Amino acid sequence: MTTAPGEPPYTTEFLAEQKARLERERVAVWGGINAHQEEMIDWSHHDDVGVDQHMADDATALTEQELDVTLIDNARYIVAEIEDALRRIEDRTYGWDEESGCWIREERLQALPWARREIEGQRRLENRLKDSGGREMYTHDDDFTSL
Repeated sequence: MTTAPGEPPYTTEFLAEQKARLERERVAVWGGINAHQEEMIDWSHHDDVGVDQHMADDATALTEQELDVTLIDNARYIVAEIEDALRRIEDRTYGWDEESGCWIREERLQALPWARREIEGQRRLENRLKDSGGREMYTHDDDFTSL
């Protein structure tokens, strides 16, 4: 693990903007989580599943419920990443790429405010995580932004 050297290269204004963006994004993502949870609650109140319905209708309902669970899980992951980025702003380590041992470019952080790696570091990580079947195995902070 490479320790961030000295002060981050970002201006106070940039860090304040990023903090505000992250906080807005956190609120928006939580809104999505709440909407999907309400949809799941609505599904749970349907006690007629399997009764006088076509099997395809039941399958569609189950698929939609599974999709909601997946979306909620993904959104919670994003919230955790956002909260960690906010902690890094407070710790003055925001933008430090431990993979590459450098500060992440502002453009990348503007595109993905919770990014943990510069593009090359992210690519190296993804290459290391390929399993023997050639399938990508994703980690806590995988992203595929082109910046």
